[in-house]
Amino acid sequence: MSSKIRTAQAGLAYVTWQLTRRDWDIQSSQEGSERSTLITIKKEGVSPALIVQSRAFSKQDAVRLGDGITDPSSLRFDWLAITTYVRSDAPICFLLNRIDVMERMKRDPMGPLYWVDPPRYIDSQFKDRWDQIGPV
Repeated sequence: MSSKIRTAQAGLAYVTWQLTRRDWDIQSSQEGSERSTLITIKKEGVSPALIVQSRAFSKQDAVRLGDGITDPSSLRFDWLAITTYVRSDAPICFLLNRIDVMERMKRDPMGPLYWVDPPRYIDSQFKDRWDQIGPV
Protein backbone atom coordinates (compact mmCIF):
# COMPACT_ATOMS: atom_id res chain seq x y z
CA MET A 1 0.00 0.00 0.00
CA SER A 2 1.40 3.39 -0.95
CA SER A 3 2.31 6.15 1.45
CA LYS A 4 -0.26 8.41 -0.26
CA ILE A 5 -3.08 5.93 0.47
CA ARG A 6 -1.96 5.55 4.10
CA THR A 7 -1.91 9.32 4.48
CA ALA A 8 -5.46 9.55 3.09
CA GLN A 9 -6.60 6.78 5.44
CA ALA A 10 -4.98 8.49 8.43
CA GLY A 11 -6.76 11.74 7.54
CA LEU A 12 -10.11 10.03 7.17
CA ALA A 13 -9.63 8.26 10.51
CA TYR A 14 -8.73 11.55 12.20
CA VAL A 15 -11.77 13.36 10.77
CA THR A 16 -14.06 10.44 11.67
CA TRP A 17 -12.70 10.38 15.23
CA GLN A 18 -13.23 14.12 15.68
CA LEU A 19 -16.79 13.99 14.36
CA THR A 20 -17.72 10.89 16.36
CA ARG A 21 -16.52 12.61 19.54
CA ARG A 22 -19.09 15.32 18.75
CA ASP A 23 -22.01 12.89 18.37
CA TRP A 24 -22.09 12.72 14.56
CA ASP A 25 -23.08 9.37 13.04
CA ILE A 26 -20.61 8.46 10.29
CA GLN A 27 -21.24 6.49 7.10
CA SER A 28 -18.88 5.97 4.19
CA SER A 29 -20.17 7.61 1.05
CA GLN A 30 -20.50 5.05 -1.70
CA GLU A 31 -18.68 6.67 -4.58
CA GLY A 32 -17.61 3.39 -6.17
CA SER A 33 -14.06 3.53 -4.90
CA GLU A 34 -12.51 1.88 -1.89
CA ARG A 35 -10.20 4.91 -1.79
CA SER A 36 -13.05 7.38 -1.36
CA THR A 37 -12.50 9.98 1.31
CA LEU A 38 -16.10 11.17 1.33
CA ILE A 39 -18.23 10.48 4.37
CA THR A 40 -21.87 11.15 5.12
CA ILE A 41 -22.59 12.52 8.58
CA LYS A 42 -25.89 12.73 10.45
CA LYS A 43 -26.79 14.13 13.82
CA GLU A 44 -30.04 14.27 15.73
CA GLY A 45 -31.63 17.65 15.19
CA VAL A 46 -29.54 18.43 12.09
CA SER A 47 -31.16 17.91 8.73
CA PRO A 48 -30.29 16.95 6.04
CA ALA A 49 -27.30 14.61 6.24
CA LEU A 50 -24.04 16.29 5.22
CA ILE A 51 -21.15 15.15 3.04
CA VAL A 52 -17.61 15.74 4.30
CA GLN A 53 -14.60 15.43 2.00
CA SER A 54 -11.41 14.53 3.86
CA ARG A 55 -8.12 15.53 2.30
CA ALA A 56 -4.93 14.73 4.19
CA PHE A 57 -1.28 15.60 3.76
CA SER A 58 1.95 14.81 5.56
CA LYS A 59 2.84 18.52 5.24
CA GLN A 60 1.00 21.60 3.97
CA ASP A 61 -0.11 21.07 0.39
CA ALA A 62 -2.55 22.41 -2.19
CA VAL A 63 -5.95 20.72 -2.38
CA ARG A 64 -7.07 19.71 -5.86
CA LEU A 65 -10.81 20.23 -6.30
CA GLY A 66 -11.33 19.10 -9.90
CA ASP A 67 -12.74 20.92 -12.90
CA GLY A 68 -16.09 22.33 -13.96
CA ILE A 69 -16.72 24.09 -10.66
CA THR A 70 -19.12 26.92 -11.45
CA ASP A 71 -21.04 27.36 -8.19
CA PRO A 72 -21.23 25.80 -4.70
CA SER A 73 -23.53 23.01 -5.91
CA SER A 74 -20.72 21.87 -8.28
CA LEU A 75 -18.76 20.66 -5.25
CA ARG A 76 -19.35 17.04 -4.15
CA PHE A 77 -19.27 17.96 -0.47
CA ASP A 78 -20.83 20.29 2.08
CA TRP A 79 -17.64 20.54 4.15
CA LEU A 80 -13.98 20.08 3.24
CA ALA A 81 -11.69 18.83 6.03
CA ILE A 82 -8.04 19.50 5.18
CA THR A 83 -5.73 17.75 7.63
CA THR A 84 -2.06 18.70 7.52
CA TYR A 85 0.80 16.87 9.23
CA VAL A 86 -1.61 13.95 9.58
CA ARG A 87 1.12 11.39 10.19
CA SER A 88 2.60 13.41 13.06
CA ASP A 89 1.61 13.42 16.73
CA ALA A 90 -0.19 16.75 16.25
CA PRO A 91 -2.30 16.89 13.07
CA ILE A 92 -3.92 20.21 12.22
CA CYS A 93 -7.33 20.28 10.55
CA PHE A 94 -8.92 23.16 8.67
CA LEU A 95 -12.66 22.94 7.98
CA LEU A 96 -14.18 24.91 5.11
CA ASN A 97 -17.78 24.85 3.97
CA ARG A 98 -18.77 25.12 0.31
CA ILE A 99 -18.95 28.91 0.39
CA ASP A 100 -15.51 29.16 2.03
CA VAL A 101 -14.07 26.91 -0.69
CA MET A 102 -15.67 28.90 -3.51
CA GLU A 103 -14.24 32.14 -2.09
CA ARG A 104 -10.72 30.70 -1.78
CA MET A 105 -10.28 28.43 -4.76
CA LYS A 106 -8.32 29.41 -7.84
CA ARG A 107 -8.12 28.02 -11.32
CA ASP A 108 -4.90 26.59 -12.68
CA PRO A 109 -3.77 29.06 -15.37
CA MET A 110 -2.44 26.15 -17.46
CA GLY A 111 -5.55 23.96 -17.37
CA PRO A 112 -9.12 23.39 -16.23
CA LEU A 113 -8.44 22.32 -12.61
CA TYR A 114 -9.32 24.28 -9.49
CA TRP A 115 -7.22 24.31 -6.31
CA VAL A 116 -7.13 25.71 -2.81
CA ASP A 117 -3.55 26.58 -1.85
CA PRO A 118 -2.26 26.53 1.75
CA PRO A 119 -2.14 30.33 2.10
CA ARG A 120 -5.85 30.36 1.26
CA TYR A 121 -6.97 27.72 3.79
CA ILE A 122 -4.44 28.03 6.60
CA ASP A 123 -6.35 30.53 8.66
CA SER A 124 -7.28 30.52 12.34
CA GLN A 125 -10.97 30.98 11.45
CA PHE A 126 -10.96 27.50 9.84
CA LYS A 127 -8.69 25.68 12.29
CA ASP A 128 -10.48 22.93 14.25
CA ARG A 129 -13.93 24.47 13.82
CA TRP A 130 -15.60 21.12 14.45
CA ASP A 131 -18.45 22.61 16.45
CA GLN A 132 -19.47 24.88 13.55
CA ILE A 133 -20.23 22.02 11.17
CA GLY A 134 -23.83 22.09 10.04
CA PRO A 135 -25.94 22.99 7.03
CA VAL A 136 -24.63 25.90 4.96
